[in-house]
Amino acid sequence: MSKMKSYLDRLSALSPNQTMLDSDRLVLFLSGSSDITCAGLTAGQLDLLHAICPSGYSVVASNFPFNQDFEHIKSPQVSLLSASASNIIYYWHTILNLRFQKLLQEHLSPLLEAQEVVLVCKSSGVNMLTQWLRSLGNQVTLPRLRVIALGPVSQLLLRQKEVEALVIKGKKDPYSRILDRHSANIQVDTDHYSYEYKEDVKGIIHDWIRQSDKNRCDKRSI
Repeated sequence: MSKMKSYLDRLSALSPNQTMLDSDRLVLFLSGSSDITCAGLTAGQLDLLHAICPSGYSVVASNFPFNQDFEHIKSPQVSLLSASASNIIYYWHTILNLRFQKLLQEHLSPLLEAQEVVLVCKSSGVNMLTQWLRSLGNQVTLPRLRVIALGPVSQLLLRQKEVEALVIKGKKDPYSRILDRHSANIQVDTDHYSYEYKEDVKGIIHDWIRQSDKNRCDKRSI
């Protein structure tokens, strides 16, 4: 049995009742998988989520599939070469594997029950999100969805009518520059692997979220 088939079988067996996307206001991290046996976040990724988390929001301490029954306590411990290979394979499955696309829809669908979502998408995590959004069609009402795209690598573009988006690309990130068509709102001095560990990136995201909230309040007061 291939590793991917085993992974998809595990996703299929997960109960929707054990989703971690069960709060009205969520902050979460979505990226491709460097190790499909676990969905844990690194300490730096968790630090980022807590640093940017607005008052009244809940941080989700897991990557996809955001399920209590999928290993998410430990973070992946793999070499950079192995992680890169895993992410490339994962990316193509999000585009070409219909079974994976269906499971992506299933495990992201609890987001539709939330009121507001702040979603940090790194690299091909943006591709996972855009594939899911496309699958929803035009008849579904989305929550307020704010997306921070860190070094995005995506076949499809985020659409401003669906989400509020901040696109950050690194000056030393050839992958996002060559393989992605999003225009950067901000460029920072980083490579493809280090966005979430940069203090200036944390500050940029924090300030953007607060400005987004202020803009919304100003519109309501008009």
